[in-house]
Amino acid sequence: MRRILPTLMLASALALSACATTETLPPPAKADPSVVVNKAYETADALIDQLPPNLRAGPVLFATFVDVDALDRSTTLGRTLTEQVGNRFVQRGFVVTELKLRTAVFVKRDTGELMLAREVDQIARDHDARIVVVGTYAPAKEAVYLSAKAIDPATGQVLAAKDTIVPMDNNIKSLLR
Repeated sequence: MRRILPTLMLASALALSACATTETLPPPAKADPSVVVNKAYETADALIDQLPPNLRAGPVLFATFVDVDALDRSTTLGRTLTEQVGNRFVQRGFVVTELKLRTAVFVKRDTGELMLAREVDQIARDHDARIVVVGTYAPAKEAVYLSAKAIDPATGQVLAAKDTIVPMDNNIKSLLR
């Protein structure tokens, strides 16, 4: 009986282990190269659609979208989102002033145009801007959370707002460096 017991225990262990399953994770999502453009246009369209009709004819300025945890820092993703949201405003008929051609705005190397809050009013007046679009992004494990606002530079009033989720993939990770 003593010889049979270890054999039965071994057989039971082997039988039970055959029934065990290992959890497999789904493969990473395939990178969609158009996701940034699509999300940027979705964001711009939402902002535009919320704007009061009397402001749709005025010039628009864009501040570089920045990292929510470091408002003086941006990445390729932030600069690309800014460019694409701005391009969509142009496509929808807005007058957009290109600040990269101006020197009156704080420009930080490798970051783009970053408007300091105290300078927004003056820069908007200098350019007759009726709207300033600002944005932040927050990278997370599975997504980047984007928040964009269209602001009246004279009053600081938020005229339109849009939150967007950009799924994380290898393309997005490379833009965050």
